[in-house]
Amino acid sequence: MIERKRLLALDYYKKEHFSGSDAGLNMRYRIERFVEPLPEDASEDTPSPEPVFRATVWPEPYSYEATDPVLFITHNEPFSEEGLNALVAWMNMQNFSEDAASGPIL
Repeated sequence: MIERKRLLALDYYKKEHFSGSDAGLNMRYRIERFVEPLPEDASEDTPSPEPVFRATVWPEPYSYEATDPVLFITHNEPFSEEGLNALVAWMNMQNFSEDAASGPIL
């Protein structure tokens, strides 16, 4: 089970992503601050999108860079303490173990 206290402070995510794993859920994860890029045809008046937390989960054993992106499942929440707590809850609902009846929750 992933616990909020195992993750880092909000300020950390403004500069870096955080990766980890959970053997009980048979998955690896990556948490990062993400800002949706503006479309190329956006005007100068278009406001910048708000940053969000993006969690990506995938089955073990490989790293993010060595895993086929088809296996990634992502989920976004607001970039806040509440958003990070919501990501933790969502990640704990994911389960890649072979005996999981329904597989990951999208």
